[in-house]
Amino acid sequence: MMNLEDIVQLLQRDGSGLSPDDYDEASQPAGLRERRVQALQPVLETCRHLWQSGAGELDLIAEKLGDASRDPAWRGPFGEAGILMFFLDCLAAGGLRQGLHIHALRIVGNSCADTDENRKRVVDDNLLAPLIRDLSIEGLIPFSIPVLFNILVDYEPAQRLASQSKLSHHLIRLLSSQNLPNYAPFVTYFFKILALLVAQEGELAQADPLTVPTLLGLATNPSMDHDLEDFVALVSVAVAYLASEAIQMSVITEDKMPVFLDLVQHIHTNIEVDQVDDPDVVDQIRQLKISLLTSLADLTGNDAFLIQYPLQSNVATTFWTWLRSPNPGLQSSACLALGNYTRSDDVSQAFVHTHAAHVPVINLISRPGVDDAQLLHAALSFLKNMAIPAANKPLLGDLFNAPCLPRMYALDSLPHVQFAAVSLTRILLVNCPDNVRRICTPLSADPSSSASERTNVYALCEVFERSDAEPTRLEAARAISVICRVLHSNPVAPILPDWVPTTSKLQPAATEPDETTSAPPYDDTDDSKRRHLFYTKHNISKALSFLVTQTKWPLLRSEAWFVFALMCRSRDGAATMITVLNVQATNQALIETITGRKTHEPKEQDTSTDDVVSQLTGNMGLEPQQVDPTQRASMASVDRENAVVFCSELLRNWREEMPPLRQALLRDLLKEGGELIAASKAAAA
Repeated sequence: MMNLEDIVQLLQRDGSGLSPDDYDEASQPAGLRERRVQALQPVLETCRHLWQSGAGELDLIAEKLGDASRDPAWRGPFGEAGILMFFLDCLAAGGLRQGLHIHALRIVGNSCADTDENRKRVVDDNLLAPLIRDLSIEGLIPFSIPVLFNILVDYEPAQRLASQSKLSHHLIRLLSSQNLPNYAPFVTYFFKILALLVAQEGELAQADPLTVPTLLGLATNPSMDHDLEDFVALVSVAVAYLASEAIQMSVITEDKMPVFLDLVQHIHTNIEVDQVDDPDVVDQIRQLKISLLTSLADLTGNDAFLIQYPLQSNVATTFWTWLRSPNPGLQSSACLALGNYTRSDDVSQAFVHTHAAHVPVINLISRPGVDDAQLLHAALSFLKNMAIPAANKPLLGDLFNAPCLPRMYALDSLPHVQFAAVSLTRILLVNCPDNVRRICTPLSADPSSSASERTNVYALCEVFERSDAEPTRLEAARAISVICRVLHSNPVAPILPDWVPTTSKLQPAATEPDETTSAPPYDDTDDSKRRHLFYTKHNISKALSFLVTQTKWPLLRSEAWFVFALMCRSRDGAATMITVLNVQATNQALIETITGRKTHEPKEQDTSTDDVVSQLTGNMGLEPQQVDPTQRASMASVDRENAVVFCSELLRNWREEMPPLRQALLRDLLKEGGELIAASKAAAA
């Protein structure tokens, strides 16, 4: 058995004396590690003997071993020689004297620092449990917390075991304790450990519901003197745990939303990234603001939130205050939160008609200097929610003024904002002739101005042409289709009051189906003449063609065929549809929609075509049919019927002026489509 002095001499003689940063085991002489392991065997035997006898000298040896464990040269040998496992077993046994307990923790913590082989020993023998148990002894917390951190950091098996052992529950209990000031210097380790645990599978499901309320309380407690980096770490952990629906419910039902909102306000108003020198911390703060916005969306989107915090609550009042503040971060948060209140038509209408919530939002995006992408997107999303009820649409018509939506159309560098603006435009136009009038109004009433020849419909067409984003192109095309539908479903003069059909303006133009014909491309009605003039000024054929040639959104393709059939019932609309057919892909889509074939195979014509035309136009209505997108067969049938009406109306309006080949194609498609429809109805009867 060795005495204390011999052990001290051994540890000093055979150690490296180097710091962890300077020590490189690979550069050590061959066999040195094995000699160290061999030299430690008598030390281990001495420790075992003293443990069995209960001698107090073990405390002194443990202290010296704890000192030596700071030398990285001893970490591997301590594990291999069994020193580490001996003291882990002592900790597991419990009932240790205070000094021995502390030094045993030091040995474990230092031996596991940056040493996966020793961490593996802890995990394999499931010896995290006694270390977690030590958290219940306040005097040991300054030692046990760093030990746990050394075992967990950069070693996922230990993190996984700690999560399964519910280490986070113990940490939250300590963080919510009135004795927290006694071990406040070590609280940073709490946050770092929680950050490791929250990333483990299953941690969110079993986390203590009080986790986030506790962390929020610490973050907003004025008595907690947080370093900025520690503060960011604390809040980041809280946000990570907020991904749990159970924890979200605890924040909502435990009335912790005001604390959460105080935190959001503090971060946006009191932390200036321009004053932070560390670029890594700057990135963390920016990411944290985004994460907080996501958490706010989750919380306010919870059904329980609207029950706990109705529109008359102090929480909702905070959102109204933020909306009118000059801070972009708070404005974005307000738009997002208030937008979640408008998920029902009743509340949405109250927002517009009672609270005039749209006014500050429209004023906000009207300012040319407002270019924050997050703010613009949140504001537009809020407006989209308010624009859904039909009663709200006319009151939101000011969005078509020059500083508002038209400014958003030009933001090619912010594609998400541009998409939101175009999507909002479409929603505002649906079944709203007043807003269609606004978007179709010339930009200048002065006939000498070039702006008198332009409208915001031009801008939509330009977005469609410029954008590389398919969803944006789709929304622009849908908005144009909505305009056409409104123009062909309502009296036109109130919608196009500035499009006066004078003789000079009704000369043949780009939408003429055949430039050699003398027949006017409009019916002898004021409505048809105004529409024709509007169509000659706007190149909408490519956008409309896109709706029936795209294949990702079948339901939207069906909507387009309905609108096409509707437009063809008038001569001016049919003329526009002929220009759409000039896009070759539209012809192919028409053939496939009617026949189911990729290419048209002409059939032998007979004299029954006119009867088919008469039968179809007489019996088929043009009201759009609601179709489940998953029921493709049913949808194909609806599309075929609308496409057949499209063909029949084109022939009715333009047969005489139509080139023979196109007329033959339409007649052939009409006949085959009629036969397929009749056969389908007979089979269903």
